[in-house]
Amino acid sequence: MSIITITAGSYSNGKQIAKSVAKRLKYEYTDSEMILSLVSSEFDVTESNLARALKEAPSGVGMFSKIKPEYIIFIETLLAKYLLKNNIIYYGVVGLPLIQEISHVLKVRIIARLEDRIKNKMKLDNISQDKASKIIKKEDEEQTKWAAAVYDTNITDPKLYDLAINIGHIKDDDMEDAIETIFSSVKHKKFQPMTYSLSCMQNIVMSCSVRATLADIDSKMQVKSDEGTVYIYTKAVKKKAQNKALEMKQKVMEIEGVKYVEIYMDYDLFSTIAHGQ
Repeated sequence: MSIITITAGSYSNGKQIAKSVAKRLKYEYTDSEMILSLVSSEFDVTESNLARALKEAPSGVGMFSKIKPEYIIFIETLLAKYLLKNNIIYYGVVGLPLIQEISHVLKVRIIARLEDRIKNKMKLDNISQDKASKIIKKEDEEQTKWAAAVYDTNITDPKLYDLAINIGHIKDDDMEDAIETIFSSVKHKKFQPMTYSLSCMQNIVMSCSVRATLADIDSKMQVKSDEGTVYIYTKAVKKKAQNKALEMKQKVMEIEGVKYVEIYMDYDLFSTIAHGQ
């Protein structure tokens, strides 16, 4: 069966729609917050730090942020393993760019009118219209900034999605229509898992696992996997490149399913100069 990912701005009823679709399809529902306990247990990171990583983008300079880049890598790794099961409704932004090319993933964006979102927030927290408007504006800006910093992408870009549903565009409450549209769309042949698309998903899981394993060495490395062959692209000081490559290979070869590892080094000019080479 298929995977459905759903994103939405805050107070757009996106999570409610995702849960309703999961119930109707008898799919398992999850979101990035729900898997934090699993991530915390596997990678020995506190849930509070992981939760902050979903809101606060890691800084390029560690001293300015306690959010380490590897926290996002850890969350992506558990999420990728979770999605490998199929029959999943996932609500959230984390990991979305990683699965853009997976054909059996139906990617949905829920769009709601600002005035409706403000009403939802006012009703939920019993606050004024002005305060609700400011909160929503701030949360929208933070999510956009986070996605740009972590994935270098605009999360509202319609090209990221197979389906964009504008609720409230035709009538005041058309959530049921949105649910029906998603329900009908996922039945399309395009979104049924094929041997190739499942293989691509397995490659993503492998790449994420490698990045998580090597995060303490280089959290910015790029990894590609192809049926057990792993390609790693990283930077290193020329003098230390051989030792770094050996350490990486030893760690990666211990991962189940890895057959061969190739490492490509891009020598870091600034680090080389700093080390007097």
